Amino acid sequence: MIDQDSIGVRVGARLREARLEAGLTVREVADQIGVKHSIIVKYENGAIVPSIARLQALASLYELTAAALLAEHDAAVPLFALLDQADVEQIEHIVQVVRDSFSS
Repeated sequence: MIDQDSIGVRVGARLREARLEAGLTVREVADQIGVKHSIIVKYENGAIVPSIARLQALASLYELTAAALLAEHDAAVPLFALLDQADVEQIEHIVQVVRDSFSS
């Protein structure tokens, strides 16, 4: 069963980190995606989880992917960023390298 509280906390922490890295205030983010600043605070505190549409808007604003924000492990976040920039041939190569590493 999926633990909504832990997802909210994990996503919220990543959203806060991304906002700070982008050098934006809560109000600036809220204005750019069209919500009240209190909603952004609730997202970042893990009190509520953004809808898919809002998560996508936030990811776009922070130049990330929604998948990176939702990743179960922090170590996976850079991998999602690389995959997002890769072409199909590069992704196929990465998948093969990972498969090979598990079968060794």
